Amino acid sequence: MVPPGYGTDLAHIHDTGFGDFARDVAPGLIRRLHAAGIRDGVVLDLGCGSGIWAAELLDAGYDVVGIDLSEDLLAIARERAPGGDFRCASIYDADLPACVAVTALGEILSYQLDDRAGRATARGLLRRVRDVVRPGGLVLFDVVAPGREPEDGRRTFAEGDDWVLTLEASQTPGGELRRRITTFRRDGEHWRRTDEEHVLWTWAPADVLADLADLGFMEVRALRGYGSGHRFPRGWAGFSARRPV
Repeated sequence: MVPPGYGTDLAHIHDTGFGDFARDVAPGLIRRLHAAGIRDGVVLDLGCGSGIWAAELLDAGYDVVGIDLSEDLLAIARERAPGGDFRCASIYDADLPACVAVTALGEILSYQLDDRAGRATARGLLRRVRDVVRPGGLVLFDVVAPGREPEDGRRTFAEGDDWVLTLEASQTPGGELRRRITTFRRDGEHWRRTDEEHVLWTWAPADVLADLADLGFMEVRALRGYGSGHRFPRGWAGFSARRPV
């Protein structure tokens, strides 16, 4: 995904310091694709980030189209997974290709990097997804749910060989989640500071399930995690659905 988010330094830090999520869930996601009878074809990865999941898909024999707002993340993705087709665009108005499956991992449908983000817009995106995924195709995604952050907020930090990140997160009673992120990255003998604020909206799991069913998806399910080695913590909800055959 500096505007609209994930500029050069945060893209580097996100990839090197926080890429384990995509690596950890990849085996379980591949198993879900196989269980749905999907072993090849184009997988559309919305909010593809630095291409970790895309590279796993390519290694498993799929083709990948990745869409993200951050050119800096996409630059990493193109180097990591040169066989992928990566496009810089908003997921809300990008041309969506015909595909066998769609993924949106890491709270992508909750991010408000695009001012149009919200339940109504996400519902419209899911309608477009339904129209491009093949009959029987699989849709997998996750969103921010109520209770993601404690009532009094949270502060934390992380560090790597050439970076330090501090995070201040808070969630309003109405469900808006704000993450204020400050990064410091080594630049020769000096350190460079950047600041970003990411706003996410909360989607009640019952509303997600209702919207998917109303849009005509079948086998609509809430997920406890993406595989046996991954479970969603409180305030993070995952879903799977299939287009009717």
